[in-house]
Amino acid sequence: MTKATTEPVGNNPTGIGGFGDNPQNSNPGGRPKNAESFAYWYGQFKNMSVKDLKSWQNDNPEDTRTVASDLAFVRVINARKDLREFQEVANRSEGMPKQSIETQGDNTITVTIKDYDDSK
Repeated sequence: MTKATTEPVGNNPTGIGGFGDNPQNSNPGGRPKNAESFAYWYGQFKNMSVKDLKSWQNDNPEDTRTVASDLAFVRVINARKDLREFQEVANRSEGMPKQSIETQGDNTITVTIKDYDDSK
């Protein structure tokens, strides 16, 4: 039987450091940091003024911005002119539009998917 101890063991002989002393240095939730999240950047860009959005790329040189922020910026800018890009940004940041499903007594399922593309 192993005896319980409060003495440091293993690779941390001093007992200092680690998650207990520095919880801010870990990611216990398993989610990416905001700078690595497309959803975070979509939200940031959608909440900016148009003037701030237009100047963001110049104010944030390539060596300081993340790939996620850069890709999200391009999509948000493209969404201003392209319906498909707009739908992608809206769906990713606000969720897919609701789709209705109706069931009938004979176990037949009717699914209605709304497509807002005017080209059809």
